[in-house]
Amino acid sequence: MKKTAMVVMLGAVYLGGMSNVFAQSSALQWKSEDGTDSVQLGGVVRLNQRYENWEGENGGFGKLHFDIFRVDLKGKFDDAYFNASYLFQDQEKRSIEKAYVGYNLNENNNIEAGFVYKPFAIYPYPQNGWTYHIPFFLGYGNNIAPGINWNFHNKDWDLKLGYYPEMLSTNLRYSPESATYDDLSENAFPTQSAYQNEKRHQLNTRIVRKLETDFGKQEFGVSGAIAQLHNKTTDKNGKYYAVGLHTDNNYKRFNLQSSVIHYQYDAKNPDGVNDDMTLMGANGLTPAYFIASEGTVASLNLAYTLPVQDMGKLKAIRFYNDYSYLDKKRDDWSDSQMNTTGMMFIASPFMVWADYTWGKNSNIIGGATNATGFTSTVSPNSDKWLYRINLNLGFSF
Repeated sequence: MKKTAMVVMLGAVYLGGMSNVFAQSSALQWKSEDGTDSVQLGGVVRLNQRYENWEGENGGFGKLHFDIFRVDLKGKFDDAYFNASYLFQDQEKRSIEKAYVGYNLNENNNIEAGFVYKPFAIYPYPQNGWTYHIPFFLGYGNNIAPGINWNFHNKDWDLKLGYYPEMLSTNLRYSPESATYDDLSENAFPTQSAYQNEKRHQLNTRIVRKLETDFGKQEFGVSGAIAQLHNKTTDKNGKYYAVGLHTDNNYKRFNLQSSVIHYQYDAKNPDGVNDDMTLMGANGLTPAYFIASEGTVASLNLAYTLPVQDMGKLKAIRFYNDYSYLDKKRDDWSDSQMNTTGMMFIASPFMVWADYTWGKNSNIIGGATNATGFTSTVSPNSDKWLYRINLNLGFSF
């Protein structure tokens, strides 16, 4: 029997991901003396304050509001491991960010099963800032589903293949996904009641070529996804597909991410239902909304990390600009755009985002007054540039 020791892990580490710079959670960890077995418990608490220049509850700066409380649990036992995150959110909502077990078949291959990430393009976070961008609201960011992933990696390649027989329950989703009105009815509108499509038997693949250069790591990738699109009313199966290209390039302290994704939902709707729109939703934190059933979304994210010395816990400041653009297949539907400029302060166990987002025809910018943003843009604030100033404070434990 292995002896175990309990240690408290404190500090900061710089990792790849949403911003390539993250503070490691201060965590309570149990670890065997030989290091083969461990269990780590941690999490984060976040508070949020914002100003929005359209009519709504955030029309002026007010007090800090609760954002999330996340609990993270992960561990390993020889070649087996597990990783889970559960979120308590604003408005008394709950969601699962991930929850899976894995096994290392050898040094290059592993499999993961449970509520796993659906690998696609830039993931899990398709932007640097706290404010999610258009790819996330189309289902291409931090998106999980019950299923299984196979992963292969070496110094040159990163290959992922996954199968998901159904999508995660709408009341547990963190990331939006296509869903039936019946599943979203508590947070949907009667005008959406005819939309009854859900994905089944989805397959995802992501193939990445990695390069090590004298001035930084480079990544070039291609992604694909296909699924059945089952309609509960007609009991017929349509189809969904998406293809994507992405890059993740580093030059010293600069990071540049880019992606282009084309997607299509081809539903077998009843007569009289507009096939050009698809219903999306998550756990009820925001109302269900329509997106264009076919479109191309592009993103370009630039960041610069400035190390900081002799300023106490503050170790780095990351400056970033995230831009995303959605072109809809229908020529009479206006495009959607978002741009976020901001800074992230890394001072483990604290992390602060301060960003300014402006955009048009995007549901997140305009809310209920821009409810058609990702489709026909005929809401009161359609085709208007609106902005939001956001401050998010996080504490890791």
